[in-house]
Amino acid sequence: MSYRQVVEDHHKLTFTNNVKMVHQQMQNPLRAAVTVADGKGEAQDIADLVGAVDYIKGEDYSRRNPENPPKHSRRWLVRPEVIETGQYITKEEQFDKAMDPTSTFLQNHVKGVERGVFDTILGVQKVQSTGKFRVAGGGIMGGVYEGKTPNALVTLPAGNYIAHDLGGESIGLTAEKLRAATEGMELEDFGLESDQEIYGLISPKQKTDLINLALATKTSLNPFEVENIRNGKPGTLLGINWLFSNRVPYDSSGHRLVPIWTKENVVAAFWQDVDGRIWNDGSAKNLPYVYVDAYVNSGRVEDKGVRIIRCVEG
Repeated sequence: MSYRQVVEDHHKLTFTNNVKMVHQQMQNPLRAAVTVADGKGEAQDIADLVGAVDYIKGEDYSRRNPENPPKHSRRWLVRPEVIETGQYITKEEQFDKAMDPTSTFLQNHVKGVERGVFDTILGVQKVQSTGKFRVAGGGIMGGVYEGKTPNALVTLPAGNYIAHDLGGESIGLTAEKLRAATEGMELEDFGLESDQEIYGLISPKQKTDLINLALATKTSLNPFEVENIRNGKPGTLLGINWLFSNRVPYDSSGHRLVPIWTKENVVAAFWQDVDGRIWNDGSAKNLPYVYVDAYVNSGRVEDKGVRIIRCVEG
């Protein structure tokens, strides 16, 4: 026989507050590596793109005014589908756990939605058959809508990818690849400003590459920095703020795709941040039901502020 608990108003308030409390403790690191904004309406514009203007040589004694307007375009974030999780409560002990912010019951649901927020910002999706991730959606690595209205999906150009065999050998993360990534942004006059923060996301395999690279190049490392990297905590090396995750995607050839980006160039718009509710479901024997959800979309302001390094993993 199923247990049925009447959800009172104080239960609803407690559950919502607990979700917010747990979420504050479990926010994914990508949130601090992008520009966060409020999402509104059916679509949110994130950038007016104005092309470069080159000069025109005039003619002597000409009375004609030069007409040389730059190319205009706009980038958008469309109101997203919901990221959600939930379950029915059929036992008294589970109801008690739903009211406890330290319980695994509650934390698992908050973590599940926050993983969805992470994947949305990065622009990846899990392939269920393999358990690996691929580029999908928008975010740092996926597509972004562009035009006077959000009707054209623009993917990252092929030239923004750094080859896995740069230097003539199929290898992982190297100084040559990192320099190619940052130089590519610099050549396009992007990321030259001193206050622009550059971020990179790597898997445990590239973490080893990074430590070896720092040691090989005699980069100054103190014990705290080394320990942070080994433990997978955020840290700065070689001018890049490094984040770590097993959700870094693969391409169709099996190469790990390591993104490098500037914080100001990626926007994450929240129509609704992680929130939770609990109620009695009259269509399911009036059982208590817990629900956690979020509405977020993310995209690049400009393509030239992102580079993807292909890495071979041994």
